[in-house]
Amino acid sequence: MTKKKKVKKMRKSITKKFPKKIKGRHPSNKNKESKIKKLIKLAKVKNASSSKIQNDGMRK
Repeated sequence: MTKKKKVKKMRKSITKKFPKKIKGRHPSNKNKESKIKKLIKLAKVKNASSSKIQNDGMRK
């Protein structure tokens, strides 16, 4: 087997085992994550609890 084929086969087996991890997150999830991070930063400035704000971000 050539190196290219080996790599391709490895990638395929990996995506079968961990489909969600390898194929990347859904773009909408990424936006949510960045929003939550921003909210946490704001919370730290105002000394609010980050967990409460994280929950608010998840609900939206």
